[in-house]
Amino acid sequence: MNYYLLHLNLYGIKNIAEEIQLDFYNKYITTFNPDLYRIKAIYGENGSGKTAIMTAVNIAKKVLLSPDYLKQSETQSLLREIISKKTNEFHIQFEFAEYDDLYLSTYRYELTISKNRGGYYDISSEKLDVISDYTKNKKYQNVFEVVEGQLVSLCVDENVYSMVRESTLNVLRDKPFLMAVLFGAKPDDKYLPHMFSLIYFFWSINVYLEEEDMHEMYLMSKMLENVKKSSNTQKSLEDIYTAINKQNFYIDSKGRDVVDKKNYTAYKKKVSNLESFLKVFKKNLKEITIDKRDNGDYYVCELVLDYGEYSVNREFESTGIKKLIRIYDALVNANSGGISFIDEMDSNINDVYLCKLVEYFMCYSKGQMCFTTHNVDPMIVLKNNRNSIDFLSTDNKVTSWKVTGNAAPERFYRNGMIENSPFNIDAIDFIGMFGE
Repeated sequence: MNYYLLHLNLYGIKNIAEEIQLDFYNKYITTFNPDLYRIKAIYGENGSGKTAIMTAVNIAKKVLLSPDYLKQSETQSLLREIISKKTNEFHIQFEFAEYDDLYLSTYRYELTISKNRGGYYDISSEKLDVISDYTKNKKYQNVFEVVEGQLVSLCVDENVYSMVRESTLNVLRDKPFLMAVLFGAKPDDKYLPHMFSLIYFFWSINVYLEEEDMHEMYLMSKMLENVKKSSNTQKSLEDIYTAINKQNFYIDSKGRDVVDKKNYTAYKKKVSNLESFLKVFKKNLKEITIDKRDNGDYYVCELVLDYGEYSVNREFESTGIKKLIRIYDALVNANSGGISFIDEMDSNINDVYLCKLVEYFMCYSKGQMCFTTHNVDPMIVLKNNRNSIDFLSTDNKVTSWKVTGNAAPERFYRNGMIENSPFNIDAIDFIGMFGE
């Protein structure tokens, strides 16, 4: 199965107080063909909320997949800083498709995190629906719904619903329904296939944020390893575990790769592919060597870039090369069928290379990519692709570029001709601002 994000709605994070919607596909589905909708660039002035979108998706993924994420003091500190003080709650909704060549199923998942009476942020509501008719009159069939920590509906008979509701009491405030029931579910529970669809969808998402720490996802893989042998749903959990272990390392606080020894061969293959990728940008790069240190069941690995006459540890490489190394996993994910969100993709990358990367993922990738950027050059590549350019304003308005004759989006944007665009300024507007 493959997964495709159709629409994303959110509000209540950083400066996005009003709900915004990003469309990754048509409003309605008749014949599903994602090939012309695989990439989206988000533009906007500083402070418009571009990074907030990436952060919102990242938080939703961690809530869904990371054990006890909301219980961590670091998480609570983060949420106190980034959840809007106007709303005191963060809401996000994903509409996504699960598909192969012969079958399509669509879902809508909603999550709301709010401040409780004790001043902590927890899950105030959560809901999953299956969309049975993806036309103008969408028909939703509920899979489950949680309100204020209580399971209020589930697509099973009354006796099973009562048992599940009882078993999840006092749990669903700081743990999503998925994590509360997955490992205790029985193979014949009607909601179980939908739970697997939900976990696969979120695992297909890769979010790149500057200096992002990946260890929460690695910890989940370790948890799954511990429970998969005793679960009644062993086959499906084995499949999930296999998918999760494609991520065979995590990055520690010092920026080093920490690799499980049993996954070291796969890690070396990944570094070999990274080497080939970087040689496009650095023609004099000879190889990347791995300087590994034994740490029990793990290797702590440093990457060293060898240029023949000299070698450079990854940590001391140029900012542009370090950026390419950091976003590489997100690029691999999008290329192989996943959904990748990359913040400030243009940062420290030459615009010629940037445009060629964008063109590759527009034409040849199997998955989706959504990235924020200030560089207008990718508009030239994307302007004829559908739903591929969005403009975000500081007052939470999203304007999508619509193909209009030979109109150039980069010219419209620069000249302040995009609705809600801030760039209706001239050079003389700066006169007198820098002293005598």
